[in-house]
Amino acid sequence: MTDFTWIKGLILGLVQGFTEFFPISSAAHLVMAETYLGIKDSAKTLAAFDVALHLGTLVAAILFFKKDLECLIGVWFPKWRQKLEAPDSFFSTVAPMVHPGNAKKLGPLIIGAVLPAALISAKFGQFFTDLFSDTIVAAVLLLITGFVIHTTRWIQSDGIGIDRIGFKQALLVGLVQIFSVLPGLSRSGITLSAGLFLKFKTELAFRFSFLMMIPLTAIGILLGIPDLLHLPQQAVIAAIFGCIVAGVTGYFCIPILLGLMRRKKFFIFAYYCWAVGVLVLLKEMFF
Repeated sequence: MTDFTWIKGLILGLVQGFTEFFPISSAAHLVMAETYLGIKDSAKTLAAFDVALHLGTLVAAILFFKKDLECLIGVWFPKWRQKLEAPDSFFSTVAPMVHPGNAKKLGPLIIGAVLPAALISAKFGQFFTDLFSDTIVAAVLLLITGFVIHTTRWIQSDGIGIDRIGFKQALLVGLVQIFSVLPGLSRSGITLSAGLFLKFKTELAFRFSFLMMIPLTAIGILLGIPDLLHLPQQAVIAAIFGCIVAGVTGYFCIPILLGLMRRKKFFIFAYYCWAVGVLVLLKEMFF
């Protein structure tokens, strides 16, 4: 038997879609949602369901950043070059300032930033997830995420572009996302904040964060494929619902985040993190 139903799968898909890209920690919200929905399946079943949800938001990210990815891949493979030289740049809908010339620089920086987090996550990610998968811990870490995000409010610099960032800065952004293995520390929250602290232009911080997220999530899903074998037959329908809903919801959340960052409103997510963190702590301690 399993506690997963299609309704619970739909709810968890909405939670994943809304929280994966917004800097409010999808891991924390999933831990809390599963607790309050009364889902008490085995750790392997929960891990398998988590893989399905992340597959949905991974597809959303790939579709949204399709032109970016085509450009980054295309500069390394001759068969793409003709398309890259077309008037309609692959980056035109997300970041018109980028062109295939500096995309060739951006690719290795992203790879260098992803490798440390990929290695740490592959070796210790599940250990820390199991160790800290508690609603109180998640709430406390969510409060910390809010603090990190709020400090970006006072960053006034217009920032630097791709031409001025180096491997050291890219590696620093990559290293901070290692802490996102802890449910409650938002991966997008800390990497976007790190980019802004390092004086990246707003859209560069946005793009760099999520282009790092795509290969890292893909690696996590590939490593999690064996977990899918532990998904009970009754939970498969719920996983399919969750995957689709997470993907659709996530796709529409990405441009909302970009719009808020362009208007220098990124810090408002801190208030949400604080509110949820405090409410969960109060509930767990007094009710």
